[in-house]
Amino acid sequence: MARVYVGNLDPRVTERDLEDEFKIFGILRSVWVARRPPGYAFIEFDDRRDAIDAIRELDGKNGWRLIT
Repeated sequence: MARVYVGNLDPRVTERDLEDEFKIFGILRSVWVARRPPGYAFIEFDDRRDAIDAIRELDGKNGWRLIT
């Protein structure tokens, strides 16, 4: 299991938006998007390798910052 921090999110981003972006990398255990204050989320992957692949591919996309 691995948790990925996603920062610099647009406040309008939803859990579904992130699920659609991240599910192609592997099985997601959970997706949580902060609302107060907005701008960040946590994505939890079943496998650490999938989380690393997602970070490599999506870090910087849409201005996002990803950290594991």
